[in-house]
Amino acid sequence: MMTNALILLSTGCEETEAVTTIDLLTRAGIAVTYASITEEREVLCSRGVAILAQKTFSQVKDQPFDAVILPGGVKGAENFRDAPQVIAKIKQTHQANKLVAAICATPAMVLQHHTLFPNANMTGYPSTKSAFKDWQDVRVCYDDKHQLITSQGPATSIDFALKIISVLVGHIKAAEVASGLVLPAGIDNYSD
Repeated sequence: MMTNALILLSTGCEETEAVTTIDLLTRAGIAVTYASITEEREVLCSRGVAILAQKTFSQVKDQPFDAVILPGGVKGAENFRDAPQVIAKIKQTHQANKLVAAICATPAMVLQHHTLFPNANMTGYPSTKSAFKDWQDVRVCYDDKHQLITSQGPATSIDFALKIISVLVGHIKAAEVASGLVLPAGIDNYSD
């Protein structure tokens, strides 16, 4: 069975984080579904870029996924935070010991706000670090005990996506995807 991932989209979500993750996971051969949390498939992102989601969340909410991924952006994170069905999906994913991944404002504004991973190591957008009891100053943080990946922001989107790939389909596949990206220094290319 093919590894699959659900990337949720919301009005005001950060487009770089959403599209980078969609693109790199697709390059890795992961079956990616990107879904709007409203009944409108067109999502207007934080900088005015419109993304046409493949599905609405209501169409896929009962499907099992190997990972549920939430981009950041303050308004997008607020919308995720205030959507009970999204919080329920995160809890369901975590209880099934599947991967949850969140970036930018979302770790603080959604995961911390709802105390979804009270003992997990996390990072997030640096200005939100006061929301964490033990904020990690790293580009991407993987807490394997809790099956949780968090990352800091738009410029760490590649780190975030590659870590998701590494966890879902392996180090070798992450290295293969990284090799085609011409990565700058400081981003793990998974070649070792």
